[in-house]
Amino acid sequence: MKARIFTNGDFWMLGRNLRRNSCMAALDGRIIHIGDYKECLSAFPRRAKPEEFDLGGRTVLPGFIDSHMHLLSFGLTLRDIPLAGVTSIEQIKAKVREKAGTTPEGGWILGRGWDQEAFAEKRYPTRKDLDEASGGRPVILTRTCGHIAVASTKALELSGITRDTQDPPGGAIDRDAYGDPTGILRESAMELVRRHVPPVTQEVMEDLLNQAMDHALSKGITSVHTNDGQAGFSGTMDLYRKVQAQRVPVRVYWDIPVEFMDELLKTPLRTGDGDDYFRIGAVKMFTDGSLGGRTAALEEPYSDDPDNRGMLVLPEDELKEQVYLAHAQGMQVAVHAIGDRAARVSLEAIGSAQSRLPVHHIRHRIVHAQILSPHIITEMRRVKVVADIQPKFISTDMRWAVERVGTARMRSSYSWRTMLRAGIPLAGGSDCPVEPLDPLLGIYCAVTRKDMEGNPPGGFFPNEKLTLEEAVRLFTLGGAFGSHQEHKKGSLTPGKLCDFVALSEDITRVSLDDIKDLEVVLTVVGGELAYSKI
Repeated sequence: MKARIFTNGDFWMLGRNLRRNSCMAALDGRIIHIGDYKECLSAFPRRAKPEEFDLGGRTVLPGFIDSHMHLLSFGLTLRDIPLAGVTSIEQIKAKVREKAGTTPEGGWILGRGWDQEAFAEKRYPTRKDLDEASGGRPVILTRTCGHIAVASTKALELSGITRDTQDPPGGAIDRDAYGDPTGILRESAMELVRRHVPPVTQEVMEDLLNQAMDHALSKGITSVHTNDGQAGFSGTMDLYRKVQAQRVPVRVYWDIPVEFMDELLKTPLRTGDGDDYFRIGAVKMFTDGSLGGRTAALEEPYSDDPDNRGMLVLPEDELKEQVYLAHAQGMQVAVHAIGDRAARVSLEAIGSAQSRLPVHHIRHRIVHAQILSPHIITEMRRVKVVADIQPKFISTDMRWAVERVGTARMRSSYSWRTMLRAGIPLAGGSDCPVEPLDPLLGIYCAVTRKDMEGNPPGGFFPNEKLTLEEAVRLFTLGGAFGSHQEHKKGSLTPGKLCDFVALSEDITRVSLDDIKDLEVVLTVVGGELAYSKI
């Protein structure tokens, strides 16, 4: 029997403001009382001998839940060249050249995080750029969005990609004026190269996943909805279970890649199966790509690329069949949809499945839900989906989003407040490693709609800002609801799991602009100290 009293805290009760200078009693990983010290003591069974921990008057929030990210993928990026923040192709070449100096001949060089919109050259990198720096080694560098990559000539050769290679279904190989590949690969075309990269050993994968969990806990994240599959269907489950057993873990709701659905359906496992540390989540599907890479599927052409409407990764009839198969088997689906066309076909697929088999308790999800329209928002409410949004995207996308889709479409895009008013449940995530794994940055962007430098002063399309309570709910109760676990987590309530985070300052008293600068000083999972700076 593990008993603990957390004393001298200001507990955010969600909806009832802060319960200041209070104590919280936890027994075997669950909250049993929040109140004064004597009340907490009397809440324990007589034979319990609670250990005390002084919170030092700090503000306590429920443990953060990241409702859409890729924890193992984030871990794997820790071994790669970090390219976030790079401002030129010349800098990319310098980083590749440096990595080549420590990479054996024939060894692969990997990296992630570049964004052509930030480059001084204002263009995509090419295979020739990488060839100049790689010393003949195979290189593949993934754009920040994860939907476009650039490969070196050697990587293309090893993958058998030539001017005669056809674009794969749901992908594209960029070509120059002579028909030769430029090195830019879009969507499924990336897999033509990635499948030739040597696999990571089990030991390395375990170490990187441990590092990823350490980082998540340092940011107050106690639960994640993660979409990973690098170790295969059973291998990914085994990997998470093994790492979790070695430590105070992050709780995992595994959104399973649709490629594993056949394997999944051969087992008795379905959405919600598992325990408080590892559960089967949704089947993750893709309908389109990214707005930054112009592969998001739009109803009308891109404003800055009139011949392009993006691309659907799956034909509509195939998407409908996949959604219905999962739905009929009692599986939640989480469908990636950034463009308005992608959102429409995703909702049509979900709506069709519900019409064929009316079951609404499954809580299907639309992931991202960025470029929308009033009609799409109405349909989201009608088919009862959860919207998994990533507020941090706004700080990056505001640099070019209006250029991509124009002002008229932007008025109904990134429309968090409009969706909330329409009665659509919202959950907040980071899509890490696309954006940093830090819910406080997401909360800051949700309440200010500004970039990390505080611009624009009034916020980007400020009518869609959320209140502080609404933003905190995104990363607590929102994620809990999206995983059918609002009765177990997401708020500081007796009977729920004792997962919480303590902050360096009172989030209710600092200015909204300062939320991004707050620090997590304590993270507790199941009553156990998982991270502490106290």
